[in-house]
Amino acid sequence: MLSLLEVKKIDKSGLYKVYEDWPKYCKKAYEVEVNAPDASNVRKIIYAGMGGSATPGDILQDWLKDSINIPFYVVKDYHLPKFAGKDTLVLAVSCSGNTEETLSIVHESLKAGCKVATISSGGLLEKMSLKNNIPHNKVTFTLLSRASFPYIFYASSKIFVSCGFIKGLEDQISNSIKVVERVSKRISVEASIEENLSKKIALWLYDFLPVIYGSNLNRAVVIRFKNVLNENAKMHAIVDVLPELCHNEIVAWEGAKDKALKPLFLRYKGEPPEVKVRFEILRELIKDAGFDVLEIYSQGEDRLSKIMSLLYILDFSSLYTAVLRGFDPSPTASIEKMKNRLKSRLNYSDKHIFKESNYS
Repeated sequence: MLSLLEVKKIDKSGLYKVYEDWPKYCKKAYEVEVNAPDASNVRKIIYAGMGGSATPGDILQDWLKDSINIPFYVVKDYHLPKFAGKDTLVLAVSCSGNTEETLSIVHESLKAGCKVATISSGGLLEKMSLKNNIPHNKVTFTLLSRASFPYIFYASSKIFVSCGFIKGLEDQISNSIKVVERVSKRISVEASIEENLSKKIALWLYDFLPVIYGSNLNRAVVIRFKNVLNENAKMHAIVDVLPELCHNEIVAWEGAKDKALKPLFLRYKGEPPEVKVRFEILRELIKDAGFDVLEIYSQGEDRLSKIMSLLYILDFSSLYTAVLRGFDPSPTASIEKMKNRLKSRLNYSDKHIFKESNYS
């Protein structure tokens, strides 16, 4: 089960090869020089992106929340918050370069006088940046936006370093790449189920409704796993995080009669007692309700390494889950249908962005 032959039969686009090459992508991305604006007077940061292009912002937010000394927001929308202005740096990211929500954010950022930097593989975002003298960073597109995560994340990290937002944590960036390289050997398609954690997770989840719980230590990884299960495996997933879920979600287990539910805990090595003990009690309550729980721990020693190792294990697991469910992980027909219908019914970019300014 989940042999190379079986994976290749379902994964017609070869997404598994992209995941296996993530360690190389991480290294390449970290070696590229970045273009960043002067951030000496920046007092607020906004990372703007959608879908797979937003995940690096979520990861940065989780990684830096205890070290960055100015407010840092992730915006997944068409519009800037009202507080954005001349003291705000907006990092706008669209792997394709054509995401209309992100293009709208750049348009509003320019009108608000924000400092702006952009990341894309080309597209309209690159054109907007060049026409407005915005520092633009061109990244490699690897089959899918969500699969291009290493290029976007490490480019974003280097921009943060260049702007002075990451101080004393630079070693974590290189450490995280080493951890991804170590993990890759144990979760590749050639690795047997017995030693492959990603395959074990897929076998646990694929024919059920996953109920995925994490903590605020790895909130972004929990969200990312839901997203790649949605896109790669074409399945729903329930996600929530401690401690908030202990004030609402936990009660649902009292009425849980559907044995299709499959609980998965995403743990963080070295959790503080207030997280560790809550997980222990939560496991007891779920078992009392008649459900078994699978618990997965991050790997690595520092914060970023733990986040990246778990994200990589889970991303690869979503591909194996897709194979077990018989779905080619690459196509996302519903997203394309949404884009096409938005274009015909709303045509937001032409009416609200390019009509006002000649970016294209």
